[in-house]
Amino acid sequence: MIDFSISSANMTILVSNLFIFFLFLIFRNRKILFRLGFPLLVGFIILICIRMILPVEILSISHNIYLPNLLTTIVGETRRTRFFHDTISWWNILEIVWGCGILYSLLTYFKHNHAFRKYVEKHAVALSESSIQMQVFTQIKSETAKKGVQKIQLLTLPLLKNPIIYGFQRPCILIPTGFELSKTEWRYVLLHEVNHYLHKDLYIKFLLHIICMVYWWNPFCRFLKNDTDTILEMRIDQTLANNPAHTSEYLSCLLKVASYQIENPISIPDFSINFCNSVLARRFETLTQKQNKSTSSLAIIIFLSISFFIYISSYFIIFEDNYYPPDQFTDDIIIPTKDNCFLIERSDGSYDLYLNGTYMTTLPDKQYCIPNINTYKNIEGARKHEKIISEK
Repeated sequence: MIDFSISSANMTILVSNLFIFFLFLIFRNRKILFRLGFPLLVGFIILICIRMILPVEILSISHNIYLPNLLTTIVGETRRTRFFHDTISWWNILEIVWGCGILYSLLTYFKHNHAFRKYVEKHAVALSESSIQMQVFTQIKSETAKKGVQKIQLLTLPLLKNPIIYGFQRPCILIPTGFELSKTEWRYVLLHEVNHYLHKDLYIKFLLHIICMVYWWNPFCRFLKNDTDTILEMRIDQTLANNPAHTSEYLSCLLKVASYQIENPISIPDFSINFCNSVLARRFETLTQKQNKSTSSLAIIIFLSISFFIYISSYFIIFEDNYYPPDQFTDDIIIPTKDNCFLIERSDGSYDLYLNGTYMTTLPDKQYCIPNINTYKNIEGARKHEKIISEK
């Protein structure tokens, strides 16, 4: 018998990709998107990351669920060794391909980040204190009590298409060289990037980038990454454009920044935050949309309940399947049945399993044991009906 239990790591893969698909469906429906609220959706993205970081189940109280026969056969045949003198299976080959894809993504990540960092170190220039941008930025810093904002640098960078915030340990706001905006517009742009920093959006994008590198084969990851960029932008948009006057000015600023064109702009890292690198139509709709609050609470409750149930259940459930390869049966293999097995109940509620009169193992319960198996209260009762060769 070959036992293919879906381990904690595989449960993490299953649940994480289920969350990715679930989140993708939500992003496709604008009504649900508006009613749920952006902080809640960002929290759901973090939940996916936590499930990946903690790939465990609580074994002491976990519950086994056996897979359907068809799925059992598919999984069993995939994971049965058959190559290189029966040492490698199709599952192992898929794992190797998956690992190579992750390694390639990591190398691309480090290469792109290193190249951009070197470009910034070589070409970024600090603005003078008398410049409009620095005056506005200094005022924003004075209005913000958060200490972390004080260490953000404001630099200009050639070949940059839009303002971005970049860096974890030494964060900086990079703006295009020669980019001209009014003082009010610069305030919106810089406040936008500062709020990304305050809301930890750089870390959210970094975690999301890790998810996409790990699950590079999942087509929904690419959609999720693009949609999350838009979600993060819309959340900041709503923070800054909180009344009709501000909304009008802010939308005008978005259009002006988006219309800025340069030849051969530099490619920015995926984990930076770009002021206009998202779907403007959805951001405009968000700022002008009159949200229906009548069903918002119900939608949030349903969303939270389903998410919480899936997340918590994933730590208490283990999917399991028992597969018998047809070409591996021999006379030495004994298949457990109700005729050659019996159980003896223990004082702690567990059960000792005997096969052909020989003790095999102790089971926590008999819910998923052989149906209608003979069960005895103690060893003495078992001896009256069964031949016991070796006991515990």
